[in-house]
Amino acid sequence: MRILIGSKHAPHGGSIGGVQSYSRTVADELADRGHTVETWGPEQPMPIGTFDFGIIANVLDTGKVMSQCAKFISVSHGIIPAERPYKGECSKVVYTSEEVRDHWGVEGTVIRQPINLDFWKPSRSHKRKYLTRFSYRAGLPFVPKIAEAMKLRYIHVRSDKPGHVRETLRQSFCVLATGRAALESMACGVPTVICDHRSAYQAPLLDLHPGRSRVRNYSGRGGIIPTFNNVTGAINAAISRGDMRHHVEKHHDAKDITDQLLGAM
Repeated sequence: MRILIGSKHAPHGGSIGGVQSYSRTVADELADRGHTVETWGPEQPMPIGTFDFGIIANVLDTGKVMSQCAKFISVSHGIIPAERPYKGECSKVVYTSEEVRDHWGVEGTVIRQPINLDFWKPSRSHKRKYLTRFSYRAGLPFVPKIAEAMKLRYIHVRSDKPGHVRETLRQSFCVLATGRAALESMACGVPTVICDHRSAYQAPLLDLHPGRSRVRNYSGRGGIIPTFNNVTGAINAAISRGDMRHHVEKHHDAKDITDQLLGAM
């Protein structure tokens, strides 16, 4: 099939974020299966021709390409206005979590975040030395002090290439992240704390239950305000809990998720 994946920003454009990573992951999996895949964002020229299937996010910005798709689904990744699902005829709506679905109140199916488990995977050859924050956001100024108290080197991964990010994660005792970044860390077998400061639309949050946080898209919503003391406790608990790759394998394998997306046509 000829498939279009549309989002507010294309995965190889100037923006970074979870939707871009999602689009790239699904596109790569579909291409591996022999489909012809094009990714598109409104900062690019309009795609040429028609498509058998469209996977369209951020429909307020991308909805104009729907007419080029014989079939399409509207994917909603979050609760901010840019993620409002499409309510028109001939559209099926997909949500990345139960929280997102319930927020918008539009009937649809939950199909979770896809993670490429062949890329994001553990390595036994790396020595662990970092306390890592994996986020392009600022805030949480006390985290470097936690690293110092734990006699670890603090590192903040913001916009590095995926290969470099993976190498850093593999050298980490623990990672603080939310969303897809948290899942990529878990997939690498690294203890992970759901913690971030999404200052554009919510206060800093700490979720003490990473496994159960899938219903909130690993956003940290529903958690508590992070402090030096409770984040330190969460880091120690994550290290004691250990590897959560099995959780990502069960709920977020990109191969399974792509099957579900194609099944939603």
